[in-house]
Amino acid sequence: MHYAIIGCIHGNSEALKAVLADIRQRQVERIVCLGDVVGYGPDPIDCLRLVKESCFISIKGDHDAAILEGTSGFIKKTALGLEWTKRQIDADESLAGFLEEARDTFSSAGISFCHGSPRSPHEYLFPRDVKNDPRKIAAAFNLVDKVCFVTHTHVPGVIVSEPLGWLDAHAIDGYFHYTKGTKAIVNVGSVGQPRDGDPRACYLEIKKNEMRWRRVEYDVGRVVNRLASIEALSSDLAIRLQKGR
Repeated sequence: MHYAIIGCIHGNSEALKAVLADIRQRQVERIVCLGDVVGYGPDPIDCLRLVKESCFISIKGDHDAAILEGTSGFIKKTALGLEWTKRQIDADESLAGFLEEARDTFSSAGISFCHGSPRSPHEYLFPRDVKNDPRKIAAAFNLVDKVCFVTHTHVPGVIVSEPLGWLDAHAIDGYFHYTKGTKAIVNVGSVGQPRDGDPRACYLEIKKNEMRWRRVEYDVGRVVNRLASIEALSSDLAIRLQKGR
């Protein structure tokens, strides 16, 4: 199977359109979305429609869930943006229904797809946790058969089980070969809110056991201008987009 995994789009339709165009050019057969289609960005409706049309599996992220369940637990500026996002989505019942129908997780043949971790869509598996909190990583691996794909931290790379370690996608030249008999938790990065110091959109392409992180240029300036026109969206989001942080 030749497929692509996307996640953490966060209402950035410019980035999503660029990624989908790149995926089509590579003749990828299927696309999986790991959630957080909305939140932060100025174009939640466009992003939801594109994911609905393009992806054969959609996982629900914590920002997606907040549209349905409320913003308790989010910091004030993020909650304000999510409330603005909800008002846009409420005008289209089909898109609200699409979010409701999104899966919490999906597993097949030892491969699992989650938003945050195998334990919770809200749990972050940070690279530093490999050294600082190995018990948390071990608990996550207890729920992994072969490979689990996540996106929540927006940082592309792989946590491998034996020996326990973090492989940063940049450090391994954007390529990872999965070896049978091992376990891996693979972060696919973020389409619309990269936080690894590279502002280009990021997604994962997979052919059999070979995985490649793809980086795609898009018009960041256009998204920055859109953000500036919407009072409910935090002004520091534009800076983060430009820096990839």
